[in-house]
Amino acid sequence: MSKKQHEIDDNEIRIISAQEPEIRKANRRSPRIFLFILISIIGIVGIGIIFIQSNAGKENDAAIDAPETAVKEPAPIINNEEKTIGIIKGFTIAVDTAVNKKRLLILSPVNARPRLIIGKEGLNDTNIVLATQAADIRSDNGQIVGTFVLNGEVISKGEAKAGFCSIINGELSIGLAPATPMLEQTLTDGGYYFRQYPLVVGGQIVENKPKGKAIRKALVEIGSKIYVVMSRERLTFHDFSQLLIDVGARNAIYLVGSSSHSFYVNEEGKKIMMSNAPSKDIENVSYIIWERE
Repeated sequence: MSKKQHEIDDNEIRIISAQEPEIRKANRRSPRIFLFILISIIGIVGIGIIFIQSNAGKENDAAIDAPETAVKEPAPIINNEEKTIGIIKGFTIAVDTAVNKKRLLILSPVNARPRLIIGKEGLNDTNIVLATQAADIRSDNGQIVGTFVLNGEVISKGEAKAGFCSIINGELSIGLAPATPMLEQTLTDGGYYFRQYPLVVGGQIVENKPKGKAIRKALVEIGSKIYVVMSRERLTFHDFSQLLIDVGARNAIYLVGSSSHSFYVNEEGKKIMMSNAPSKDIENVSYIIWERE
């Protein structure tokens, strides 16, 4: 082949394969495409890492902010009541719990109204779902200690104990007062009223003179509800009051404890005795009871 064949004159046209520039063009683009793909992969991975870290942070925050489980049982009691109201007739929810290694029984009547009665004959009513002795009785004359009102009628008078319980139109209130408007209202509205030792007022212990140990019972305000709480072992007033505060009591007044007659009816309709009936009849023994509505 002559040298001239490899040279191009000004008046000549040389045809070059169309594939050659495409190959060269592709080779020029490949670094850019690779860089673009690499940046995209890095971006996707980065977004994934940020998303995972964000969720993990939220989970950690939730774990940090979650409140510790309190040693209190009223919450499940309230939840159970919400599920059963309007479905099952009146009964009493009973919850055994332990606070500072001391056992307590917490009783919560459901679909039931409170009132007072005098005499154990009234306990034969099959509509009663919870009953426990209310006011103390004097050992010298057998009379009720402190002011006691039954159906708007004054049965006894006295302010030896500053704690009170009033029941007006089915609404039960407890507190501490030497004299209270609640008493006047029970008289005008045909309500119920009795006096007892105050145990807790405004979340604080009220000290009482008796220093011995016994099985203790109380009417206890926790949240917006009032429960009957009984110790499972012998305690002083002070220790019992402290346990009530530990389970969330804002206010509490004493109920006759020890072996005083008391019982409740559970969800299955079974009558559970918390203590035996008194061996002898006491004429003026009083009870606070809850009856099916």
